[in-house]
Amino acid sequence: MYETFDWRFLGADTVLEHRVEADDGALLVWRSITTGEVLGQLPVHEVPRFVWHLPQTPVVERLARVTEMRAIVPLVTLDTRLDSLRLIDDDDKTLARVTLDRSTARGGGPLPAVIDLNPVRGYDAEARALEELLAAQIGLVPDTEDVTIAALRAVGFAPGSYSSKLRLALDPASTALDAWTTVLRALFATMQANESGLRGDVDSEFLHDFRVAVRRTRSVLADAKDIIDPDVRAWARDEFRWIGQVTSPPRDADVFLLALPAFEDALPGERRRDLKAFQAFLEEQQVRAHAELVAALDTERYRSLTGRWRELLDEGFSPAEGSARPEPPDAGAPAVGIAGAHIRKAHRRVIRDGRTINSASHPEELHELRKEAKRLRYLLECFGSLYPPDLVTPVVRELKDLQDVLGAYQDSQVQAEGIEQLGQQMLEKHGAPAAALLAMGGVVEHLDDIGRDARAQFAARFAAFDTKSVRTSVEQLGRPKDGARSGG
Repeated sequence: MYETFDWRFLGADTVLEHRVEADDGALLVWRSITTGEVLGQLPVHEVPRFVWHLPQTPVVERLARVTEMRAIVPLVTLDTRLDSLRLIDDDDKTLARVTLDRSTARGGGPLPAVIDLNPVRGYDAEARALEELLAAQIGLVPDTEDVTIAALRAVGFAPGSYSSKLRLALDPASTALDAWTTVLRALFATMQANESGLRGDVDSEFLHDFRVAVRRTRSVLADAKDIIDPDVRAWARDEFRWIGQVTSPPRDADVFLLALPAFEDALPGERRRDLKAFQAFLEEQQVRAHAELVAALDTERYRSLTGRWRELLDEGFSPAEGSARPEPPDAGAPAVGIAGAHIRKAHRRVIRDGRTINSASHPEELHELRKEAKRLRYLLECFGSLYPPDLVTPVVRELKDLQDVLGAYQDSQVQAEGIEQLGQQMLEKHGAPAAALLAMGGVVEHLDDIGRDARAQFAARFAAFDTKSVRTSVEQLGRPKDGARSGG
């Protein structure tokens, strides 16, 4: 069985299997877990790391929409023996077909045998009688779990256990320190879960999810004033800022490589091959940047950071024994009130800065607004489970639409500037061919068009966010009752 690290096939209620028959035939089979229906198959002897390396067929295109940029990796191998039997009448006519599936998960032992009974059309009653007989004779029970899911559990996997989405259920009765600690633990767990794949450069999403966890951690720490000890908070903010810095170069290279197909599509057909030199240069940059990142993760600084951070999280940021330093003033306050105050403050900043943007505003003003919007989004993602979903969901929905426009605008500018810089580096280091530089110039023009379109959409998207209904939802988050202290 093949899967992505974040269980994308399982999330689509499907499974991807590489079936190798005794006669050396091999098929890559994509099927539904719920119905068993084969959604697609193709002859493949060796399964590549990425779906897009398979022969381009309609099935592969559909698979690619599920996996996107994620690698597919083997998780469990089954050795299966299938025995087929027939229920016949006195005239040797087939009434039903029975398949006995006996499988063993390598490294996990034998699985419960599965009997599949399929009646021939018109003989449902005979098949039901056989089913009742088998149930009475050998104690059959309905199969409620696909054999591949059972095999995954047998070898120690927890299907669906990882998601790039932050899944928290904070206790509304918790203190601010407890809530902040719970969130920071979850983010650190995400970093740890992705570190091995990041080091191995399995696919670009390991680094992406690692970086998102780091950015969220920095944002949560920024809003931890008066909750976490100031010395600890200052140390952690410095160290996680460093991690953000050392992970930036390889991520920049990943982003360009992932965008290359779209860049090629933006060029006339005869110009697309001219980007090959640019691709080769990016791949060199990515390899070098990744090696430098792994070297940074192997330093004593990183080991000390993760070791001390783990201890602080395990201790719940409790003050050292015998410490005379008082507990930060908001640490013991209700999390609902403190988080709500931070969310309202972040929302006010977005509204204040967004209302100043007009057609003459400098691009940097939109970039700063994007940062403020991202900070609000992180607060809602990290602490939103403290509040009723009907308050949080509409705010996140409108905020996401606003972020999409701001992101498209900034990304187009950053990428255009980056391509110009990379073109200069190619020229200095390798003497880049003129055709490649011309093609890169065409990509820059395409990015400029995207930026202009995003800028034109900003006013409408911001107006949809700057509404009374959104403001009302935000204002209701964590409002104190009976004079209780809310913070902020």
